[in-house]
Amino acid sequence: MQQIQYFCAMQHSEFDSSASGYITDSFEGISREFTDVETISTSEVNVIAKAKRYGRWWLLKGLKPSPSDGEGIEEQQRQRHRKEFEILMTLQHPNIVAAIGLEEVEGIGTCIVMEYVDGATMKEWLQGTTTRRARRRVLQELLEALDYVHKKGVVHRDLKPENILITRNGEHVKLIDFGLADTDSHTVLKQPAGTARYMSPEQKQTAVADVRNDIYSLGVIMGQMNLGNRYRYIINRCSAPINKRWSSVGEIQQSIAQRSNLRKTAWMAGGMAFAILLMTAVFWLVNKTNRDEVPNTDSIQVSQEQSVHKDTIAATTEQMTTETNPQNQQQPKRNNSVETAISEGYKFVDAAIAQTHIEEHLDTLTNILYLRKDFGDVFAQCDTWCEKYISTLGDGYTLSEVAAINYALNVYIEKEKNKWLQQYKKISEANESQFMQRH
Repeated sequence: MQQIQYFCAMQHSEFDSSASGYITDSFEGISREFTDVETISTSEVNVIAKAKRYGRWWLLKGLKPSPSDGEGIEEQQRQRHRKEFEILMTLQHPNIVAAIGLEEVEGIGTCIVMEYVDGATMKEWLQGTTTRRARRRVLQELLEALDYVHKKGVVHRDLKPENILITRNGEHVKLIDFGLADTDSHTVLKQPAGTARYMSPEQKQTAVADVRNDIYSLGVIMGQMNLGNRYRYIINRCSAPINKRWSSVGEIQQSIAQRSNLRKTAWMAGGMAFAILLMTAVFWLVNKTNRDEVPNTDSIQVSQEQSVHKDTIAATTEQMTTETNPQNQQQPKRNNSVETAISEGYKFVDAAIAQTHIEEHLDTLTNILYLRKDFGDVFAQCDTWCEKYISTLGDGYTLSEVAAINYALNVYIEKEKNKWLQQYKKISEANESQFMQRH
C-alpha cells in the first residue's frame, strides 16, 4: 500500500508545474581533468587561461614558450614562476588570490592553479560609476591585504590598479600577480623590478625589497581613487623620501582612523553648539512666558461672602508675583558680568592655543610632510577648553547665562579651527601640485 502511494505521488509530481527542480535536458559530469581551456591573455613571459575542473572554473598561469636561442632567459622565467608559486602558497587571506597547486596542463605546460575571480581590475572599476563610500571601503580591504602580506615578510613590488581585482559579487578586493614579489628567504631574482609609473625612486636603483616600496605605489594608487581632502596628507607622505615615508601599512590605517574620529568630533562639536543655541532660546522663551503670566491682583473677584479673606488673598497674590517674576528675584552674586566672562574666556582660549604652539608651527610650515603628529590632538583638545573655563566661573551665573557664555566660546573656537584648516588646505594643495608635477 505504501509503494502504491509513493508511485502515485511521483506521478503527481511529474505533472505538477509547481514542483522544484533544475531545468535541464542533460547532466554535465564532474571531471578531475581540466576541460574547456580558454586563453584569457598572453604576455612576453606568461600565458593566462581559465579552465573547468570539478564543476568550477580555475585560473591557470603558465609560461609562454621561449625562442630556441633563449635558454638562459627560459631558466630565469622558470625560477620566477616557481618563486611566485612558493610565495602564493604561504598566503591565505580573503583579499588575496588563492593558489592550490603547481600542475602540468596539456597544451600549456607547468601552471600555477589559482582560484578564478570573476571581476574587473581596479583601473576598469574606477572608470565606472562608483561612490566615494565604496572607494574608501575598497581601500580599507586593500590595506588589510597589504598589511597581511608585509607581516608575512613579502613585498609585492608591482602594486598597481591592474593587479587589483574588484569582484562583481560584493565588490571585494583580490590582490593578484605576485610574479615580481620578493622575500628575505628567497635568494633568486634579486634585482630591481616593477612598473615605472608606480615604482618608488629607490626601487629603481636597488634590489633590496622594502615594504616602503609598496607604500609608495599605494600612495600613487590612492591619488587616483578620489578619496577626498582628508586623505591628501596620507597620500603625500606615502610619496615622500623613503626615510620620511610611512614605515608600515598599520600606521596608515591608524592615521585614517584618527582622521575619521576627528571628523566625527567636529560634527559632534557642531551639534553641541546648535544644542546650546537651542537651549538658550528655550530659556529665553520660558522666562518671557513667566513674565507674561504673572497674576494681576486687579482681576481677582472677591464676593461679599469672601470679603473677610480679601486681605489674605491679596497678600498671597503679591507674594506669588514676587516669586514668579524674574525681575523681582534676587540675582546671585558674581564677580563679573556675562560680557566680561566671555571676554575672559577668549583670553583663556588664546592661552590654551598658545600652549599647543600650533600657530607658530603653521606660520613656519613649508612642507606638509613635516606637520606635527599631534596636529589632530590639538583639535581634540579644543572640545575641552570650554568645559574647563566654565568650571572656573563658580555658581554666580544662571543656566541661561552659562549657556550664552559657552555658546560664545564655542563660536570663537570654531573660528580659530577654521583658520588652521584654511592654512592646512593651502599647504596640502601646494604639495599636491608639486606631487602631480613630479608624476
